[in-house]
Amino acid sequence: MTFAVKGWCPGALRPMQSGDGLIVRVRPWNSTLSPVQARGIAEGARRHGNGLIDLTQRANLQLRGVTPEALVPLQEMLDRLGLLDRDPAAEAIRNVMVGPFAGPAARTLAADLTEAILADPRLRGLPAKFGWLVDDAACPTILDRRGDVMLCLLKQGVAVRAHGAWLGLADRSQAVAAAVDVAAGQHPRLPPLVAPPACRRPPPGMTAPFGRLSADQLSGVADLADRAGVREIRIAPWRSLYIDGPMAETTALGLVVDPNDPILGIDACPGAPACCSSTVDTRRDARRLADRGFDGTIHLSGCAKGCARSAAADLVLVGIDGRYGVIRNGTPHDPVLYTMAPEEL
Repeated sequence: MTFAVKGWCPGALRPMQSGDGLIVRVRPWNSTLSPVQARGIAEGARRHGNGLIDLTQRANLQLRGVTPEALVPLQEMLDRLGLLDRDPAAEAIRNVMVGPFAGPAARTLAADLTEAILADPRLRGLPAKFGWLVDDAACPTILDRRGDVMLCLLKQGVAVRAHGAWLGLADRSQAVAAAVDVAAGQHPRLPPLVAPPACRRPPPGMTAPFGRLSADQLSGVADLADRAGVREIRIAPWRSLYIDGPMAETTALGLVVDPNDPILGIDACPGAPACCSSTVDTRRDARRLADRGFDGTIHLSGCAKGCARSAAADLVLVGIDGRYGVIRNGTPHDPVLYTMAPEEL
């Protein structure tokens, strides 16, 4: 089977066609939503989509099942919520992910970086999936995530990383300019970084199984935030939501807060029929595997693109003409050992 590799990610201004309609991706500023924004996105999903919302590996939200006729009203709603970019080009390069436990200073750094990215014409020619990361050494949790340029706020300055290598330590006042210069192909001279920051394991949040939220679930999280008196819902790239308040009652919403729940060890893309590239119902089969239990990580991918997980998994099941190709300790791009029917899983 062949599949189309788009080479770009959908946006709110440039949606992508899928098997269940248009995918409209919302990119929250600083990887956070206010309760009002979260409730507005949920209403947009109900009114203009199929009521389903996916959390992505870039801490974004994707509304599914949007019809061409509903696109403009949805965009107008997102604009009123402050979630729409000025044009598709700006939307495409504003690919900044912020650690969910970053403090106010790190979030200010991320906001300054975003403004600099949008203002610098040199960056308009970056690859479509060029990604920026900003984290806080006080509680760093996204340092292991894929990103082309990263800034990590330390007490003594800002650590700068590009394409997986730490370049050095910049003064806070110079860090944004250094990051932008690196992305533009220049090589700023920075003092060496003596001790690079290390990633920490994040505490459990409110996790959506396989990253799929209903509109009612997102509205329910907004209600929780309001009751707790908090102004932010933070979005993590491991498809979890965080608020500074009690989260235990989210189990009534169908969200997972138990870090030992076996479903958290499984990544699954939307699969068929939602995705045109898939011939297997990945999420139906993923739930069956979660009920049985598995010691390790599993990645169910409807095709070899591997959209749900970029890192290797202990067991990979990749859709091939209605069957699953089995791969051990790898990604969907690796050689398939053998195939099996979904009912044989």
